Amino acid sequence: MNYQYKNSIGEVQTATGFVLLRLDSAVKIWRINDNIRRLHIYQMIALDLMDLEDYGGLLI
Repeated sequence: MNYQYKNSIGEVQTATGFVLLRLDSAVKIWRINDNIRRLHIYQMIALDLMDLEDYGGLLI
C-alpha cells in the first residue's frame, strides 16, 4: 500500500521500495525494501512536515 501526505511545506509519499520527499524544488529519494521500515520513515517525515507547518520549526 502506498501513502502520501502533502501540505504547504512539502510532500512525502511511498512507492514500492521507495520513500520520496519533495520540498520546493528539492527531491530526496530513499530506496527501502523493508515495508515496515519504509512506513516508519514515511511517518517520521510526515510528522516533521506537520510540525513545520503548524509551529514553524521541528519539535524534536
